[in-house]
Amino acid sequence: MKVVAAEQPAIEVRVSFMGELPSLIRERSVKISLPRSGCVGDLMELLSVKYGDAFSCRVFSKPGILRQTMLVFVDGENIKERGGLAAKLGDGEVEVIMLPMFGGG
Repeated sequence: MKVVAAEQPAIEVRVSFMGELPSLIRERSVKISLPRSGCVGDLMELLSVKYGDAFSCRVFSKPGILRQTMLVFVDGENIKERGGLAAKLGDGEVEVIMLPMFGGG
C-alpha cells in the first residue's frame, strides 16, 4: 500500500517493521511518499495516522517522544546519531527500519 503525504517533489520511504510491530499493525513493510524536506518525525506522524493508537502507544512514550525501547534506523544509521525525530530522510529512495527492543533480565 502506498500513502502520499503531499503534492511536492517526493522521496520514497520504505519502512520495515520488526519485532512485534508486524503482528500489531498487520504489515511487515510499507512504502510512503514524503516531501523531500521530510524528517523522521513527519514519517512517524503519518504512520501514527495510518496505524492508529495501537501503533502510537507502542512507538511513543508521549506525543513527540519515542520510547527508549524503540530503535529507528534510516539507511542503516540510528536516528539518535542523526538528530532523533528531526533527522532528515535524505533524497531519493530511503529505507527505514523500526525495531522495538525488549527489556528484561
